[in-house]
Amino acid sequence: MMLNDELQRVQVGRFKEVPIDTNSHLWFIWIRNDGCWDAEAITRPKRILDAIDNNDVSLIFCVWHGNHRTNLFLMDKKDLIIRLIKLMEGG
Repeated sequence: MMLNDELQRVQVGRFKEVPIDTNSHLWFIWIRNDGCWDAEAITRPKRILDAIDNNDVSLIFCVWHGNHRTNLFLMDKKDLIIRLIKLMEGG
């Protein structure tokens, strides 16, 4: 825990900052209640949406490589679903 506090690699409560509509190099990782997980790039938003739009996904993270470091953002599921739908609709 001390290492994350110092480097702030895991970002919590900052999911709105993740630029899913302008950055094509994002990766999403979701973890189901049974501990199984999967991942997909933002270039395939429908696959992400299909995978997370159910009740058995407990956590969703986004891997975002910024200018100075790579961070892991804890995403809000409802917000991400809305943003993915907008992305697929082109807006």
